[in-house]
Amino acid sequence: MVSIPTKSAKSPKGPFGLNWSLTTPGAVVFAVMFTLDSLARATLITITVNQAYLLLGDKSAVNLLYSGVYATSLCVSFAIPDLIRRFRRRWVYSMGVLLTVMAALQLSAGTLAGQIGGMLSYALAGSITSVTLQLYMMDYIARRDFVLSEPLRLVFSAAAWGAGPFLGVWLNQRLGGGTAEALSAASAAILLGYFWYLRMTENPAVAAATRPPPRPLASIRRFLAQPRLRLGWFIAFGRSTWWSMFFVIPPLYLTDSLGTERGHFWGGLLVSAGNILLVITPVIGRIAARHGIRRPIVVAFVGLGGFTILAAMFLESPLAVGLCLLGGAVCAVILDALGHIPFIRAVRPLERPQMATVFRSYADLSSLMPAAVFSLLLLTFDNVAVVFVASGLFALAVGWVARHLPRGM
Repeated sequence: MVSIPTKSAKSPKGPFGLNWSLTTPGAVVFAVMFTLDSLARATLITITVNQAYLLLGDKSAVNLLYSGVYATSLCVSFAIPDLIRRFRRRWVYSMGVLLTVMAALQLSAGTLAGQIGGMLSYALAGSITSVTLQLYMMDYIARRDFVLSEPLRLVFSAAAWGAGPFLGVWLNQRLGGGTAEALSAASAAILLGYFWYLRMTENPAVAAATRPPPRPLASIRRFLAQPRLRLGWFIAFGRSTWWSMFFVIPPLYLTDSLGTERGHFWGGLLVSAGNILLVITPVIGRIAARHGIRRPIVVAFVGLGGFTILAAMFLESPLAVGLCLLGGAVCAVILDALGHIPFIRAVRPLERPQMATVFRSYADLSSLMPAAVFSLLLLTFDNVAVVFVASGLFALAVGWVARHLPRGM
């Protein structure tokens, strides 16, 4: 059984000063686990939307279904600390991976009941695996090494998120329905086998205890009472909110501008290109390791806001809009590489399960809130320019707040 390294323990170092063993938990092991999880999830993401629209036949109904699923996932996610206390983290993580397999099986049924169950399983799996894997990472990776390990994790997963959405649709079209779901389930099964092969143990500071964790409201109050945790959450929320816009609004704009067939193609290509930019994250990590994360985060939010607002000024040219949004995606990728680090460095070991659960709420809220705001803006103005401007202004506001990051962080 793998033991948790102590501060004095020395592990073999490789490129970028990280442990490159595939059998000893470290940056590369977690990057591989994240990639397998990303492939399982990315393969389902596009076919889930398409199938929901096919079954419901109405965009508003699809949006309502997604809102209900993410709201339910957000509420249930606050039970994760109690699950960890009762069943230990390894079993909770395993349950999250098995929920991904269940989501694939339910979605392959092609029924409305299977669609709803599959989407809910998919959302819950994301919450559970994200929280528990982050806890393992905080156990096995030194805080100072996260500026190197986080970019590596993202660059490993770039191929999965870049190819997965197209791969899922292509497999089901060429080889028959259920093929993509089978690939997703297989990737999740490999991940589960690899996880149990590693036999990771838990840090005693965050392992199951006899005293029950605080209730969700108490955890939220405790989280809000710590300024650095609030700041870390807001930075992650700001980054994720922009990606929520990027995945939806540009493809709709391109479809209106270029027609259905060409718009779908170029919209998908734009989203895929934005994901593939994750390959630049190791360079970002090296810069942050030398100069800190405060300045790169602030500059990235300023660039993100500027490029997004600029896109609103060139709506007559789809090419110019696409280039502006790709510029924004570069800035968003910088934030992907560094955006979790303020929370990781600020959270106290004894509070990790509860605080990680509250922190993870940014992902669900960044899907719920932008959808509601953007729908209202489009209903009022009927012009995607207002969405680009609103998204850009919010990014600039988050960048202004991010100035309060400690200089030494």
